[in-house]
Amino acid sequence: MFVGNKLKINKIKSLDTRVEKQSFLKLILNNLAVAALTVIIFYLSLLITSTPIESYNQETIDRAIALLEAKGFDREVFLLRRVATFRGSDNWLNALTEKENAYAGTNFPFAIITLYPDFYTKAQDDTERAMVLLHEAQHLQSNDETGSYEYVWRNRQKLGWTLLSHGTTPTFVTVELQTRENNPYLFTCPARLWDDCTENLQARRANP
Repeated sequence: MFVGNKLKINKIKSLDTRVEKQSFLKLILNNLAVAALTVIIFYLSLLITSTPIESYNQETIDRAIALLEAKGFDREVFLLRRVATFRGSDNWLNALTEKENAYAGTNFPFAIITLYPDFYTKAQDDTERAMVLLHEAQHLQSNDETGSYEYVWRNRQKLGWTLLSHGTTPTFVTVELQTRENNPYLFTCPARLWDDCTENLQARRANP
């Protein structure tokens, strides 16, 4: 009789344990579902409160991405073509931040890239637009401003966006200043032109 009662107690305990595990698993799944739904709603709110890219502007974007592809930036091209969603105006989140000299902005981790008028008008050509997209593609990979400016500046020769080809354009001047502010350690080489450690051109120093 004692053995039988013990078996019943063990079965009850085992049942209670399974119920507890199932309840805990259900709680986790419910929380994950709520979190996923929240993220989806947030993402949709960013899309709803912004406008899509016009077809004629999309052609400009496609040319800039094609240029990146021709220059060998395969990872960035994949992200820009397959992952990113381009928008033509600010969503409600971007509208909360004041912008100056902005060509584009990226909402990470939602992979939404907003392109502003300067991207089409202030950028001199498709090479400069490709440079802007190269910068934003770094944000798609979770890089901050410091890392994104450094990556673009170090790879400008590969892109074909150089001091010789674009050094006098407003975009080049602006990005150089912003790169100096974000990455001062790149400009500590007196033997290079403008003290730029990434510049291939040598500085010409006057003899004392």
